[in-house]
Amino acid sequence: MNPVKFGIVGIGGFGQTHVRSVEALERKGRARLDAAVVIDPENHPEKLAEFKTRNVRIYDTYDDLLSAGGVDYVTLPIGIHYHVPYSVAALEAGFNVICEKPLSATVQDANHLINTKNKTGKIALIGYQSIYAPSIQTIKARLLDGRLGKLHAIRIKGGWPRNNLYYSRNTWAGQLTLDDSTYVLDSPINNAMAHDLNNAMYLCGATHHESAMPETVQAELYRARDIQTLDTAVLHILANGVDVLIGLSHSTRENFNPLMQLQCEHGIVEWSRPSSIIRYNDGSTESFEEHDLRDHHGPFHNAIDVLQNTATPLCPPEVARAQTLCVNGAHESCPNIATVDHSEIEVVKRDGATFHIIKGLDDLLDHSFRTGKLFSELGVSWAISPQPYDMANYDHYPHGDK
Repeated sequence: MNPVKFGIVGIGGFGQTHVRSVEALERKGRARLDAAVVIDPENHPEKLAEFKTRNVRIYDTYDDLLSAGGVDYVTLPIGIHYHVPYSVAALEAGFNVICEKPLSATVQDANHLINTKNKTGKIALIGYQSIYAPSIQTIKARLLDGRLGKLHAIRIKGGWPRNNLYYSRNTWAGQLTLDDSTYVLDSPINNAMAHDLNNAMYLCGATHHESAMPETVQAELYRARDIQTLDTAVLHILANGVDVLIGLSHSTRENFNPLMQLQCEHGIVEWSRPSSIIRYNDGSTESFEEHDLRDHHGPFHNAIDVLQNTATPLCPPEVARAQTLCVNGAHESCPNIATVDHSEIEVVKRDGATFHIIKGLDDLLDHSFRTGKLFSELGVSWAISPQPYDMANYDHYPHGDK
């Protein structure tokens, strides 16, 4: 078969990851980097010179790429607020799409993309690379084939400290909205660590190609620095009868990759990077090493297989929509993000960058993980205690603004 042709919108920032993924598949004869949109050519002279030798077409604008055509997939490593409008434009122009996570900031935008995909009959995939990974697919299979029995609960904890440079890298980092009208809802649960929330909803899903939709969401949302949005979230979600407790933060002292534990009728699953293990109640175990989840190649492999009719989409927008619903529910449950008192914050300089650390947060996230309790339920003095939000028939964020 001929290599599948990709057009990438942006080759700087996260766009470099898409370039690497396509080039990896190009070396295997499965893909071709055919076109790229480059709005800042002065920043990429060497890469553009290389592209010229490879006959990669370069365009100044997204509209130019869509007008020129000639690619099978348009890939979108762009800002959250562009995900749906750019995806919709590509689908309506007759192209298949790989869009970065998260799917969108709001459920109404997610629904718009799904409706457009269905209307056009084109393929749309969301770049939650963990779903495409063998480990998550193996765990999903064990849940569905009955070996683990009923899934009772999921617990997740993770700490990825982020500094002032992270929040100043673009116009939307750390923002809830742009110009008070365009929703972004940037946060650990809707950007860097959105994978983990998405994994939980996917594993709660009743079928192989389905995520569970949240029934209720109770959220405690906090910030340790002067930003619009949150940098720390603790969520209690009920989905498909499963009790889900998630604690994720950019304000921990140490960097620790998210750990997900599934408490099942016939055993316990622990998923992390780089390895996972299932401990069955009969004493047997099943362990598997993970490939590098940071290679991001999974969505591109799946995209080619789907186009060639040898696979089913693993993370279409219908699957990713569950994460968007959870984020919307979190902000409905906790519309007023709590700023942690400065007495509980330690400001640390590392390698010329400034980190804001919530004192004791690393241990607190672990305590929450082990007990399945929110911070307020653990008696934390600075914790807030919002109420659960009912997500039944939820179709617009914010709910009262229609």
